[in-house]
Amino acid sequence: MKRFVIFTMNLLLVIALLGCGTKNSESESDIKYEIDNSVSVDKLKEQYPKYFELSDFKGIEVYVWQMAEESYRCGIMSGTNRNKTEEEIWKLQESSLSVDEAKALLNELGINRNDIIVIPIAQPYSSYLYEIDSEYTERVKKLFEN
Repeated sequence: MKRFVIFTMNLLLVIALLGCGTKNSESESDIKYEIDNSVSVDKLKEQYPKYFELSDFKGIEVYVWQMAEESYRCGIMSGTNRNKTEEEIWKLQESSLSVDEAKALLNELGINRNDIIVIPIAQPYSSYLYEIDSEYTERVKKLFEN
């Protein structure tokens, strides 16, 4: 009888531990972004095919810059173990996305929110002046929270 109780308790412990490792289907990282319904993924694929070939092996970097009050543009790159050059970052303006377009693209690629790094930057062609400080950085990151 004692062996049966020990066996049962060990079995329950194993089941409990296995249950801890399961992924909650509604976890924050899996929730899709809320986007404007006017954004067409098919149109994005046509306009920006390079974005649909990105690897998320080391995360996805979303570079965000401001064009006017409450107007932001984004560029997206695969994460790497190196800092991007100014030229690489500036080149993103050639294929810039609105925040809703970037969210739709990230939804379509199925990128886990924990794998997205939002990086506020200043682009030379934007004449809107702003300072990239901690307050601004938090404001830009909040653009990608819902």
